[in-house]
Amino acid sequence: MQESVNPHLYALVAGEPSGDTLGSGLMMAIKRRDPLAQFIGIGGPKMIHQGLHSSAKMDDLAVMGITEVLSKLFKILKIRKKAVNNIIEAKPCVFIGIDLPDFNLYVETKVKKAGIPTVHYVSPSVWAWRENRIKKIKQACDEVLALLPFEEDWYKKRNMACTYVGHTLANSIPVQINQAQCRERINLIKNSIEPVKGKVMGILPGSRKGVITRMLPIYAHAARIVKRKLPDTVFICTVGTYAQASLVKDIWLEVAPDLSLTVFVGYTQDVIASSDAVLLTCGTIALETMLLKTPFAVAYKVSWLSALIARRLLKVDTYSLPNLIAKRKIVKEFIQENCTSAALADEMHKLLIYDNILMKKEFEDLHKTMCCNSDEKACSAVFKVIHRHYEGDPVIESIANIEPPKEEPLEEEVKDELSELNILRNNQNVDKPKNK
Repeated sequence: MQESVNPHLYALVAGEPSGDTLGSGLMMAIKRRDPLAQFIGIGGPKMIHQGLHSSAKMDDLAVMGITEVLSKLFKILKIRKKAVNNIIEAKPCVFIGIDLPDFNLYVETKVKKAGIPTVHYVSPSVWAWRENRIKKIKQACDEVLALLPFEEDWYKKRNMACTYVGHTLANSIPVQINQAQCRERINLIKNSIEPVKGKVMGILPGSRKGVITRMLPIYAHAARIVKRKLPDTVFICTVGTYAQASLVKDIWLEVAPDLSLTVFVGYTQDVIASSDAVLLTCGTIALETMLLKTPFAVAYKVSWLSALIARRLLKVDTYSLPNLIAKRKIVKEFIQENCTSAALADEMHKLLIYDNILMKKEFEDLHKTMCCNSDEKACSAVFKVIHRHYEGDPVIESIANIEPPKEEPLEEEVKDELSELNILRNNQNVDKPKNK
């Protein structure tokens, strides 16, 4: 065994809730193969629940946009330097950077130079913009784990190792959703500030403070327009922490004191599935909403400088994951100057009054094509990287060669029950519902 390498120590860094979900699933799969596994790095509540010793708060890395990052640059650089030093000193058998490319590719480069194999989980959107980043990716990591089907071929054409693992959400969320059960789990009738007599509109402003501050006022004005057209509509929202709930409450009271908004802390999937339609900020949450078969519209707005720079680099004309996977626009996107309260209200009004059968059918078809055991596929890819790097080392090879647990074929009824349990698993680490 290479000197001082800990064969049971794994390092991971995630910087936002979607990465926290992927990381926790991967950690569970690793522990099934290596019961002695230990984890260091940076992550959120789900990864910490699985045993991660996090050296920083994940929220400190959850910033987006060029000007937004610059405002917190010193703090981020300090966290990054500490993470690199901790990982190199600890000598884990592998480092896995989950998304967050600008942060993780740097860490991967430093860690790889120190002799530790590296994996980047979630491909940066190099096929969409800044294609020259492929050079940096090759220098930084030994393998890319891709969530989208077309990404594997894109990398292999450029001589970069890549494995398509799908998305763990597609496997954990059932294809058929029971809205009534979801409403019961969050006790919507009791917790809703207003009586639920008509439609329920979900509002998901984002997971980052800066994004919430920028997007929520636009959504509040859109909600007011919807309320005028559909007076019985009630509005619900979900955030990850009580701090975010307080932020949402303060902004909403300032912008729309005449409207009620019920804010849940956690229970993300149940809140989405309880809604008749959702207005959300572009991100992985769009994929999650698609998998839950809830009609939605996507919005996003950044500073004028970030938008100016991004438009010079972008090679795609669509932004949300469902549209990218389908290779066509199945949900409406309202980006930058098109992100107005009037436009959003008009689209949400349509989604709320129509049955959206075609959209839901397309969501279901996409879901079925994405179903696979993503956690195990990602885990197998990680162990292949470890095996390649430490080839000839009997201790590490013995761990890397352990076969994944064999899965017996399941009857459809059992699959449905497991899917329901997976929804509960995704919600288990959050607090009870909180409303305004």
